[in-house]
Amino acid sequence: MKSQPATRLRACRACGKQFEYPLKGSNASRHHCAECVELPEDFRKIAERLSSRIQKLELQLKQAARPTDEHSAAVPK
Repeated sequence: MKSQPATRLRACRACGKQFEYPLKGSNASRHHCAECVELPEDFRKIAERLSSRIQKLELQLKQAARPTDEHSAAVPK
């Protein structure tokens, strides 16, 4: 008999919510939480694209807000 794999904390590709997978009796898949797995596939794909774009924009904002060494050296003290 195959042993049950340990649950892991995963992030939904569509909404970004953290969820445990696999959980007995849960509809969640490896990539989507139990709520998003119920959405029609077309909606999930759009949500995945939007979520991915938001994550990229957040990363760009963090990188832009971080002071660079070149900028710090150019500012007279």
